[in-house]
Amino acid sequence: MDNFAGVLCLAIVVLAAGCSADTAKRTAYETLQNVHEQKCLKNPAMNCGKRDSYEDYERQRKTLELSK
Repeated sequence: MDNFAGVLCLAIVVLAAGCSADTAKRTAYETLQNVHEQKCLKNPAMNCGKRDSYEDYERQRKTLELSK
C-alpha cells in the first residue's frame, strides 16, 4: 500500500509540474528518495546509504551512458 501511495503522489507531482522534462525528472527522483528514506526510518535493519543529490545522480547516469 505504501508503494501505491508513493507512486500515486509521484504521478500527481509529475502531472502538476508540467514545466519541463528536467523538472519532472528531478521531482520524481526526489520523491523516490523521500519514499526510500521513510522506509529506512521505519526499518532500521535496512542498509540505507547516503542520499545522493539529483545532480550527482545525473552525473553518474551520463557517465554510464557515455561508457557504453
